[in-house]
Amino acid sequence: MFRILLITLLTIIVTVLPLTAQDDLVVGNIATPTFSWGKQTAEFEITNNSDWFRFATVETEISFKGTYLSPSRIVHSHFPLIPGETVMLNPTVEVPGNYGSAILYIRIFDVIDTLDLLMASQKIFEKEFKLTFNVPDEVSSYFESTVMFPPMVDNNPIWDNEFTHVLPLLISEGKTVEEIAAMTNADISYVQGVMSEMVISGALFYQRDGTYRNQFPVFKIEQAKKTKAIVEVTSDKMADLIAKNLIRYPDVLDSMIKAGTLSPDKDDFMGGGAALYSEYPTVAGLLMWFELGQAFISGKEPLTIFKQTNPCHANLGKYMYAVQGGDNYSGHHFFYLNRKTKQYDIRFGDNIPVVECNEGFMVRKILREMQDYRYGANFTPEPFMVSAAVVAPALRALSEGSQVVFDEIRAGLSATSQEFGFKEVTIAERYWFWNMFASSTVDKLVERGALTRNGNGMYKFAMSR
Repeated sequence: MFRILLITLLTIIVTVLPLTAQDDLVVGNIATPTFSWGKQTAEFEITNNSDWFRFATVETEISFKGTYLSPSRIVHSHFPLIPGETVMLNPTVEVPGNYGSAILYIRIFDVIDTLDLLMASQKIFEKEFKLTFNVPDEVSSYFESTVMFPPMVDNNPIWDNEFTHVLPLLISEGKTVEEIAAMTNADISYVQGVMSEMVISGALFYQRDGTYRNQFPVFKIEQAKKTKAIVEVTSDKMADLIAKNLIRYPDVLDSMIKAGTLSPDKDDFMGGGAALYSEYPTVAGLLMWFELGQAFISGKEPLTIFKQTNPCHANLGKYMYAVQGGDNYSGHHFFYLNRKTKQYDIRFGDNIPVVECNEGFMVRKILREMQDYRYGANFTPEPFMVSAAVVAPALRALSEGSQVVFDEIRAGLSATSQEFGFKEVTIAERYWFWNMFASSTVDKLVERGALTRNGNGMYKFAMSR
């Protein structure tokens, strides 16, 4: 028996379109749905009054406006319709684990081939339901501090909903599947299914005693506050240091020009050093992330956060974390490095870009077709051709004196991690910290007038190794 979430039917709007197929295909009453999370089915009759064998595609679309997340799901179900017969259709409705208000559409299309793209002219029926999923009292306290994941993880259908944002906290407290289901007002089979999917993805570990363990660190609000305090102090010092180094930065470029390692032509796109004439992308992207960020987070390894994954289905492995506190305790930079044989393809943004994710990406990936996602139109990056050897002297000059700041960071993080029960500072914790630190450092440089932001803050570096 399904555990039913409280659903309030506010308004039902029925739209029957004046198409010729309307008289041939007659849709019966669609009962008010009482859905819980997970895969559900609607139920209604349809009669084929024509003399022809027909196909009906039923599209169910549910979209949430949640407490802080707004996931949506679209599912297509296909049915053959025999001439003169009335059949019961049970199209699938996939309800993501979210709270708040939701709108559900049930649409019916009269199609010739179920593989064809659906067109507005084929739609013969539409019904709208406005629904509400209330936050149970048992978990309301978990929503007082928003749980955040690394950039792009919220695009993954596993992590794009409020249930899976709260779930790591519940698991870290030792809650069982049955307890989690009772607290969240969800069906046990749904909770079990989500957690099994997380085990497959590597996010959870199933233990012999029947409980689960997070495979990534969960930073609660108390630890987040102490870590943010370290960020504020050290980013202040780093901003001062870089600001001083920027004063003599033009002299560094002049010396590189005299040495013949840097072209004096600022528009020499192919020379490998043109980016150095643009201080903002040089400091924010190349210095803070490629140079210093990589060294701090991953050491000698390239910072391939999205290796074997992508921004639409981000499964970050050792870079994954969860942190309470919302945007105040998370950075707002985006760094993507793709390692190729002779170069790095790097994408940096001082804000997290919107990514448009198309259906069927994973199927296309299996078939080895091209990536099926793209960045939003407002996030087009400014491109640079970069030579690692050419830019290295400039980056070293900009970071001169930073070792003392790094020593303070490492000591502070180590002490804080131990205080909250972590044996070591993991790579995920370093990634979480660095995004806050780099975001804060660059923001302070801009606020103090030492650096001027240009464009939309999005840059793409094709870096020869």
